[in-house]
Amino acid sequence: MNRDGQIRYDGLDMEYVERTVDMDINTKAFQDAVMDGNFATFNQEITPAALQKSGVVQALTPVFTAIDDAIGAGKLIQAQLTITSAEPTIIRFETGIINLPFADAKKIINFLEPEELVPLRLYLIVVSPHVNVSGLRIDQIATLDDYNQTKTAQQAAIVTAVEGKLAEIEANAKAPKPEPVAAKPAAKASTRKTTAKKTTRKPAAKKATTRRATAKKATTRKSTTKQTKA
Repeated sequence: MNRDGQIRYDGLDMEYVERTVDMDINTKAFQDAVMDGNFATFNQEITPAALQKSGVVQALTPVFTAIDDAIGAGKLIQAQLTITSAEPTIIRFETGIINLPFADAKKIINFLEPEELVPLRLYLIVVSPHVNVSGLRIDQIATLDDYNQTKTAQQAAIVTAVEGKLAEIEANAKAPKPEPVAAKPAAKASTRKTTAKKTTRKPAAKKATTRRATAKKATTRKSTTKQTKA
């Protein structure tokens, strides 16, 4: 913490709010830091056989140590446990401000205002083709302040959550895959000839033709009266 009551995270001023004791960061500053790769990274690899032998608690111990060291040093971090196999499973932790992985940092500005101050949080990300349809699940664990104040309980809850996810992934991987749905044959084009319906037109009603009767001229024959001589 500097004189102004701020914590320095890899060159970023992250405001420390005395009232809530939450660590806040400017949205745009966080986005720029992540997209520039300005964060600590840690990766612990383990085989499925070694994980079964050691257990999740022991396997996550070095990961928790890396997270705690980064938070204590005022750094953003991406720490993960990689279970190596033909289809690797990754248990990843990131210090973020929204439930989006670092890989999608450019989308943050779509949900938060650039100059908005938001609390830093710890997120659990599980990556596996069998965790869900998208192959990635992200869950918020707690704000960094809450995590620091109840670290033992938070880590115990994380272990329980990871064990549950690994059991779910194993069950999904062993489950029979649904049979592909057979494609329906394409409908055959109909070869029937369509008989055009004849339209019977009603004959137009003939207009009654009114002929004018021609008056016949009366022919007046002249009567010839022969006079007989007496």
